[in-house]
Amino acid sequence: MSQLVMADELRRFVTEVFLDTGMPEADAAWTAETLVQAELRGTSSHGVIRIPDYANRLKTGANNPVPGIKIVKDAGALALMDGDNGMGQVVSKRGMEECLDRAGKHNVGVVIMQRSNHFGAAGIFAALALDRGMVGLVTTNTVRVIAPFGGKEKQIGNNPVSIAVPGAPPIVLDMALSTVARGYVLQALKAGKPIPEGWGVDSEGEPTTDPDEVIQTGSLTAVGGYKGVGLSVAIDAILGSVTGGAHSHNVVGIMNPEEPGNVTHVFAALRIEALLPLAEFSAAVNALGAFLRASPKAAGVERIWMPGEIEHESEKERIEGGIPLLPERYAELAELAEKIGIPELETRS
Repeated sequence: MSQLVMADELRRFVTEVFLDTGMPEADAAWTAETLVQAELRGTSSHGVIRIPDYANRLKTGANNPVPGIKIVKDAGALALMDGDNGMGQVVSKRGMEECLDRAGKHNVGVVIMQRSNHFGAAGIFAALALDRGMVGLVTTNTVRVIAPFGGKEKQIGNNPVSIAVPGAPPIVLDMALSTVARGYVLQALKAGKPIPEGWGVDSEGEPTTDPDEVIQTGSLTAVGGYKGVGLSVAIDAILGSVTGGAHSHNVVGIMNPEEPGNVTHVFAALRIEALLPLAEFSAAVNALGAFLRASPKAAGVERIWMPGEIEHESEKERIEGGIPLLPERYAELAELAEKIGIPELETRS
């Protein structure tokens, strides 16, 4: 049975874990916030399951707890930045904020961030644009987890894409280009459970339900088959080539405790009010949502959702009722708390 933990208690705990690694307080708190947001929104694949690997990499020096993030090339609306191998969440907040500042000045802004690491849920950073009335777009390359179309060895990242659009509620699309995020396969692996058929293939390219086989020698399936592969290749071609060859096959995953991630992100923003009043734009977005929700429903379907709505509803429910943590996840965090000497998570009674 899952343990319920309130969001503020989880923030406290995760912040203390990252403070123990040598991160500055503001950076530790922000990184904790991104993991709590992922749990609130129901995307547990990018939540507290990642804490042990993150903490381990910070302590071994694979991630830099105090990065000197800087602008390498300034080209007006466009900039290349260097993350100095910092935590992806910290580096990405700085990158998106720089992007939004440039969009405020130039009406569009694009920041390419080199030498970063796994940043968790992309939607958290795209959504930073919403507070400034802008459209946000975020993508990244990742460690290789998908085979090229027709191949049987993983060579390409599942290179997630997130787009945030102002509205009530806003549209927040956040999707990996694999059928499911790798984190869900890791969850199944840690729980000792099989994965659904269609999520991954073995080393021969044959379907498998064994999560260990997918992680170790197999690969994830791409969303939409060759189309998902094509999108991942296009993203990797741009990001890796701009930064001198840091393509997915040169990216290091968070389960490697020794080497820098070498990840590249892109942050982009569009200032809507350069074209029309924000209220007018948002009203049009809302009208589109209302039109689609009113579509005739297929048998057995109760509601048509816009991108991000399920997560929005989950967030409201979990802020009030608590975040469910699987028993094995709670035990893992309790063991970590004992190891570093911080109070265990308090559960909701």
